[in-house]
Amino acid sequence: MFQTEINHYFQSFASDGLTAFMRFITTLGYMEFFMLFLIILLLAINFKKAFLMFMVLIWTGAITFFFKDYFDLPRPFHVDNSVQRLDKQLPGDAAFDFSKRGATSFWGGLPADVLVATRAAEGVENGFPSGHTSIAIAFWGALAFLFRKRWVTLLCASLMLLVPLSRIYLGVHFLADVIGGLVLGAVALAAFYFIILKPDKLSNFESSNQYAIGPNITTTILLAPPFLFMLILHQEIYVLLAFMLGLGLGFLLLAQKGLPIDEASIGYKIARTMMGVLIFGGLRYLIKLGGEQLGLAEDIWFDFFRNTIAGLALIWIGTEVSIRLGWFQRKAIA
Repeated sequence: MFQTEINHYFQSFASDGLTAFMRFITTLGYMEFFMLFLIILLLAINFKKAFLMFMVLIWTGAITFFFKDYFDLPRPFHVDNSVQRLDKQLPGDAAFDFSKRGATSFWGGLPADVLVATRAAEGVENGFPSGHTSIAIAFWGALAFLFRKRWVTLLCASLMLLVPLSRIYLGVHFLADVIGGLVLGAVALAAFYFIILKPDKLSNFESSNQYAIGPNITTTILLAPPFLFMLILHQEIYVLLAFMLGLGLGFLLLAQKGLPIDEASIGYKIARTMMGVLIFGGLRYLIKLGGEQLGLAEDIWFDFFRNTIAGLALIWIGTEVSIRLGWFQRKAIA
């Protein structure tokens, strides 16, 4: 499964059109797309379901990155320079002069000298398991469970298949990476299903309107995990934990007065979504500028602060302002 022959086979069908299509599909697995998609879902479609989707995305991503660091395995183009690296969005990687040094059999592992070289190099983006695949399975699977419409299910099923295939075609994942991501994503989806996505549990969540901040299970579930993940995750992944903390805190603060009702005119939905994007993106940019002036642009804890505030502002301030402007309505707390 760590052979590069399957990458060569997929790339033997390469054309400008197919490559453009696969790059588009793989773009749907990057964080920038998910953040924009979820902001629209949060502020224009269904607030509570979008919040759950944020949690699915962040939890699955955090767990995937833990396993990436744990296994510390290279990608196909690291071990075989004849594999084309067609995903131009992947951050720069160290270059190796290996030729066809993938596994020699389907069940075989990568050569020891290849692993030593790639693990010792700086700037290598680990491959196993595939984060695009694990998140595609958990995220789009959860979306299908949440909305339960035929066209949504068909779209989600298509992305759950196409995203993993795009990663092999683009030369950035082995078959083993994709299978590992599929298993991890399926386990994450099953866990979310039994915890919150089952119809009876989802109905209870949707009918609830207030969550107290204090020593209770809801507060613990929303605020404790980011700090626990810090004990096991690399600092480069703290951006996900910052979003998790900011969103969780914002959700709890908003719930003190009552969560918003989704019904509104198309105009109001567009207005509050645009404001949410501006608040989220604008705050991140302004805080970054402030950090550069203070010489903190590269400080991991400043970046953690920046993304926590952005997540908090998106879900709390953006919604509160929309309520005051009449773009959102708030359900009265009984």
